[in-house]
Amino acid sequence: MHAPTAPGAVERVLDGLARRREACVRQVVDQAATLDGYVGLDPEQTADFADTVREGLDAILRAIAEQRSFDDDDVAFLWPHIRRRTEAGVSEGDMLAVVRIFQRVLWDAIVELAGDDEEGRAAALILARPLIDYIDVLSDTVNKAYLEAGDAMTSHASKVRGELMELLLSGSAPAPGAPLNAARAAGLEHSTQLLVVVARGPSPTVGQPTLRIAANELARAAGSAVEPLAAVRDDEVVVILPTRTRDTRDIAARLQHTQRGLATRGIPLAIGASTVHEGLDDVPAAYADACLALEQVRESGGVLALSGLGVLDYLILRAGDRRAWRLVPAAVRGFVEDDAQQGSVLSDTLLAYVACDLSVKLAAEQLFVHPNTAHYRLAKIEARTGCDVRNLRDVQLLMIAIRIRRGRNAV
Repeated sequence: MHAPTAPGAVERVLDGLARRREACVRQVVDQAATLDGYVGLDPEQTADFADTVREGLDAILRAIAEQRSFDDDDVAFLWPHIRRRTEAGVSEGDMLAVVRIFQRVLWDAIVELAGDDEEGRAAALILARPLIDYIDVLSDTVNKAYLEAGDAMTSHASKVRGELMELLLSGSAPAPGAPLNAARAAGLEHSTQLLVVVARGPSPTVGQPTLRIAANELARAAGSAVEPLAAVRDDEVVVILPTRTRDTRDIAARLQHTQRGLATRGIPLAIGASTVHEGLDDVPAAYADACLALEQVRESGGVLALSGLGVLDYLILRAGDRRAWRLVPAAVRGFVEDDAQQGSVLSDTLLAYVACDLSVKLAAEQLFVHPNTAHYRLAKIEARTGCDVRNLRDVQLLMIAIRIRRGRNAV
């Protein structure tokens, strides 16, 4: 990115921009205050705006210094800002005007810092191209984020669809007319196979416009030809997804991809998905399933789809881990807790042993250890728990205890 004729001057300009960081931020904020959408910002909003300008300046200096092209990560900070300004009624035109102000302030600083000698003029020309490229990326992101935020403020906000969601969650059938038509438009007939997705933010402070963006994205994750029924209910998003197959691994993978994408744009969510249910009468049960899954990842974030669990894991989860954990003998509880603190080597060995139909040789191969090592670890488990790893009942107890502990630790 730097021409060999003026590397010193380029570095000098970049250092100067870094030193002028706060002055440039103040110039942008002051000039933006003349725009209709920014003239009425309160002190908190102004500080938020200044932070966004600061992040933009830091991002361009970082990318230029690293001599690389700009990518989505460099403008990820902008999505939440656009969302907040859109919710405050700022127009897209005013947001793009701020981008142009930012460009002028930065370019004026570059020209002044570069000076009027030959090497300085060469440095300014070198820096002009990445500045233009970055402004293009900023403008494009403003367009996309504004459209998304605008869509979120109108899409899925239909009164009929909201009432339909509440109707289905209560276990009632949609009546002929607008409710039934809305259900059919969402791919929901009386006998439709479906699953329910519930998503919540890390705190109740996540605003409904932000949750509507999440509702839009999660509805699209279904990958279906129809627009699934999605609604924001207080602090949660609920989506009812029709599905033709009971194999929901593809949907679960898309939900995980969507969750990660939202997180990069400042919308962290915990998401739970139910198993596949039959018909609209089962929507309340599917919702309960999804909430059960959500509770397991609510603090840690991420996605848990119940359809991806084994029968045993589901039964343990459904039974309530606290009660089940109290039924585990104290010696086994102590072993599982201590082993978890030391990296779960022994627990992983037991699970591999079970997965290999109690074959020590196969378990050793799976764990990439010598069979004698696997034997030693299993013997250590027996000594610490009093269980016999050749006794099916004892092995089941150990396996269930490990699963319960890991489930409790994930909550």
